[in-house]
Amino acid sequence: MPSPPDPIAFSLFGLDIRWYALFFLVGIVAGLTLARALAARLGLDPDWTLDVAPWIVLVSILGARLYYVALRFDYFASRPLEILNIRQGGLSFHGSLVAGTITFAILCWKHNQPFFAWTDAAIPGVALAQAIGRWGNWANQEAFGLPTTLPWGLWIAPDRRPPEFLAFERFHPTFLYESLFNLANAVLLSWLALRIAHSSRLRHGDVFALYLVTYGVARFLIERLRTDSLYIGPLPAAFWLSWLLILGGVLLFAFLRIAPSRVQLDSLRRND
Repeated sequence: MPSPPDPIAFSLFGLDIRWYALFFLVGIVAGLTLARALAARLGLDPDWTLDVAPWIVLVSILGARLYYVALRFDYFASRPLEILNIRQGGLSFHGSLVAGTITFAILCWKHNQPFFAWTDAAIPGVALAQAIGRWGNWANQEAFGLPTTLPWGLWIAPDRRPPEFLAFERFHPTFLYESLFNLANAVLLSWLALRIAHSSRLRHGDVFALYLVTYGVARFLIERLRTDSLYIGPLPAAFWLSWLLILGGVLLFAFLRIAPSRVQLDSLRRND
């Protein structure tokens, strides 16, 4: 029988360092590195990413945890001290995305930075961070899918299997599916970001809009295989959020093409 991965990577001065935390930190560093590189290519100040990154990361983690806690309120209501324990997971990316985006928009406004131009640089880094961070789910044996006989099926320890699937040994590695998608998405979004300045059809913010649509579709499809989904009403919470992301991306595409026309019209009226 295979052995499950040890969630603890190593111990330092008596403190256990978990793989989940390591993948999370490596993802952040890789995402920031990519964002800085794209910012430099796009004519933005790459050092500004380091100025605002601590705030965005902190608020994103807070948003991810609060969203997760809200979805499992019945559990945490009787265990309030566990709300602070994120060493074994319990972070929802949808909550992180909403909180991080709002914080980023506020910081751009406060520092007089072009929000949509900055999303061209930052969003590919977000996708890369997701791709790496998802591997923390492997170490914790979580975020897997339904039983499968496919050769890449992931062996799950009996104590981590859902009760209704105790007789099965191998499951869809849905965390891997999402990781591979996010890696490919990071490449696509980076390419698109570098194309904006050379195309009359593209707009600053298209990278963000495309990300909302592609991630929304991918997460919806992958979530259909998950066995540990959190629910809002009769459907997994990720379904509702994925549909909102897709709708938001489509509306943003439309807005970015309507808004410049309105600005130009207002300018002509002022000249009259």
